[in-house]
Amino acid sequence: MAVDATPAPRFGLWRVATWVVLLLAAIGGVLYLRHGDWPYLVGSFVVIVVCAGGILRQPWARQALRVVALLLALWALATGGLMLAQWGRFDVARAHAMTQPQAPLLLLVIEDWRRSFMLALAFKALLVPLALWLAWQLGRPPVRAQFVARR
Repeated sequence: MAVDATPAPRFGLWRVATWVVLLLAAIGGVLYLRHGDWPYLVGSFVVIVVCAGGILRQPWARQALRVVALLLALWALATGGLMLAQWGRFDVARAHAMTQPQAPLLLLVIEDWRRSFMLALAFKALLVPLALWLAWQLGRPPVRAQFVARR
């Protein structure tokens, strides 16, 4: 009876982080498709493919996933900063809405917009450290050793 000398793959928190990035990219892809934002849709598709390769521990995917993680961290940091710069617009919009005949309806729309804005900021705030941690993990020797060419 032959015994397989290949060790079973170990649980890696980096794989969970990769799944989270993949799921966020899929959600973003659906939103970009819905709004017809083709450059972002293509970008989210690339992220999904690289994440899937990383989850499957394909050798080509480790470096690509590191680059994608770093680019996502920079993107989230930059766009989050731009969003924070626009924070005061909610007060301006509320003040303007109060002068309109349909003020209660406009205030509801503004509040809904504010909640979506806050959710996007929260996702970006979570993505920055997650993506940086993932890029760091993918460079560590124990994780690098998990990306071996299959026969």
